[in-house]
Amino acid sequence: MPTPRPAPSPGPPVPDGMNPGVVLGQRGRAELEFAAAARAAVAPLRARVRARLEGAPAVTGWTGDGADAIAALRAAADEALAGTAEQSVIGAALRWVRRIQTPRAEAAFEARREVLEPAAAPPDPGAIVDRGAAAVPRYWRYEFHGTRGGWDGHEHMGFVHHELIYRYMLVPAFGDIFAQRAAVADLAPRDDYSAICDLGCGTGQYTLKLAERYPDAHITGVDLSMASLRYAQRRAADRGMDWTLVRGPAEDTRLQSGSQDLVTSFILLHEMPPHAVAKVFAEAYRLLRPGGDLVFSDVAPYRLRGPYQAWLDDWDAEHGHEPWWRTAATADLVAVAEEAGFTAVRQEALGSGSYPWVTIARRPEEDSP
Repeated sequence: MPTPRPAPSPGPPVPDGMNPGVVLGQRGRAELEFAAAARAAVAPLRARVRARLEGAPAVTGWTGDGADAIAALRAAADEALAGTAEQSVIGAALRWVRRIQTPRAEAAFEARREVLEPAAAPPDPGAIVDRGAAAVPRYWRYEFHGTRGGWDGHEHMGFVHHELIYRYMLVPAFGDIFAQRAAVADLAPRDDYSAICDLGCGTGQYTLKLAERYPDAHITGVDLSMASLRYAQRRAADRGMDWTLVRGPAEDTRLQSGSQDLVTSFILLHEMPPHAVAKVFAEAYRLLRPGGDLVFSDVAPYRLRGPYQAWLDDWDAEHGHEPWWRTAATADLVAVAEEAGFTAVRQEALGSGSYPWVTIARRPEEDSP
């Protein structure tokens, strides 16, 4: 008699915000868990690198902000690590994980497509407003986070990335990333928003927290990834929610001026070049009614991170397909917001290590849309 095949394993625990019904075949689960283990295995090497850097006066004496300061810190760290192999091994391991994680997650999905596709497919994809390829900016062609083919490299990349890569790679490494999104949603100054626009909404992780926090608000999500928007629509429909979803750039939404009470985003800005970030603030100002609020969260400034963590942030960004992390971590977003016309601009750190770093501002009451 043939040996019975084991039942698929549910995999690691599923935090709130992910689909508990996603079950992979044994091979797909094992491959993703192996990649996660390879990433975790370099922790002892990271500890040795940290000890070496924190023993180097040229590193620990670093204070500052701006691109020149972080470049100087990187040079000091390179000198302190000269002749050691640990960081080279860490880099090789992380490059390998990033290279294989998307193909392995896609293969795991394909192996159980018949079961998983109903949970991934949007109920009404034609309802997603599509600005078309002409609206897609050049910077979007970059494969952020090493996602092979970009965010639209697979028709169900939104599901693949959110339910598989997040579940097996990001959550084990960083914990409950969805609680951060809820904390940012709670930080908005008012309780009575009637219209909210989530810029760079992706698969709707932060959008869901906004919908839960402000159940009476009409929510519009804008993103450049159609695959992500398709899964955002699926997730909203599964919860009885109906969002307006638009495929287009955050800096040029073409939504009606003065139509929103809150314009917000979660870790969008570091995925954009500086000129586009300035345009996003200007677009948010245009979209808001007088008295409306802006809440943008993003990466923590290097000046708040301490020498070792600032070095690690910058090194990871360079080796992790994050071309604009450094510019985001050294940007003066208060000045950018004020240049766009916002007032009452302030910033607040949530969580350990000043992440997420949140910029809050208001469109003045006396303005007319």
